[in-house]
Amino acid sequence: MIRQLRCTGGIWFTYGGLNGIIDPGPGSLYHICNASPFLDVNSIKAVLLTHKHLDHSTDINVIIEAITEGGFRKQGTLIIPEDAMTSPDSVLLNYSAQKVSRIQKTKDGLITELDHGVSVEAVKHVHNNVDCFGYILRKEGLRTWGIISDTKPLTTFAERYKDCDYISVNTTFLEKNTHSEHMSISDTMELLQELSPKLATISHMGIKILNKGPETLAKQISNKHTRVVAGQDGMIINLDNLKVFTPVVDKKIKIKKYRII
Repeated sequence: MIRQLRCTGGIWFTYGGLNGIIDPGPGSLYHICNASPFLDVNSIKAVLLTHKHLDHSTDINVIIEAITEGGFRKQGTLIIPEDAMTSPDSVLLNYSAQKVSRIQKTKDGLITELDHGVSVEAVKHVHNNVDCFGYILRKEGLRTWGIISDTKPLTTFAERYKDCDYISVNTTFLEKNTHSEHMSISDTMELLQELSPKLATISHMGIKILNKGPETLAKQISNKHTRVVAGQDGMIINLDNLKVFTPVVDKKIKIKKYRII
């Protein structure tokens, strides 16, 4: 986050007709407003926060301000850990909380029904003494998407995420690190071998992974059941066919194009 080697704007999703943002960290609104293809911030109907650490949460009030047009259009559902809104160092301002239509304080196993028949299930994580959750998005007829945020590896994940066709995993360390509650490359590899989703992406990568070459590492931990792809800024995942599109900028005409990888 500090050197912005990778952007910290969060994950924009369009799932079953529902637009939302997960973990709006530093620069989230800026990146949404400058995205190509165009993203309409006013179309966001759901904001999901995994935990309150700065690299995941700094733009949460800014995003609420944007999607509610300064509070003149009360709308949207906010799914948020309790300590992110009630603790002495909460990240959600009371001023902002009053502007959204619904706030759901999440807990393990809680399923929140959203617009367009989309549901979100919370999965408890363990991460540096803050309330932290992953999420699973489901809708009848669509592929199931699992999100694993910052956490130490948990044996419960193999059961909780077993029906996911696509999983995005925050993978921070090149090697196992018992002193910090983040997933490593080998942790992610072991979990994916148990789960066997069709597609997985690794993101939230630390400096050692970036220096080693995340694309190479992703190929190394792929297996016959699961293709693993290293996340990139601006990457698009098509859940209908599990195709992955990465941005290519034409410097001559300053237009961002996409290619399938």
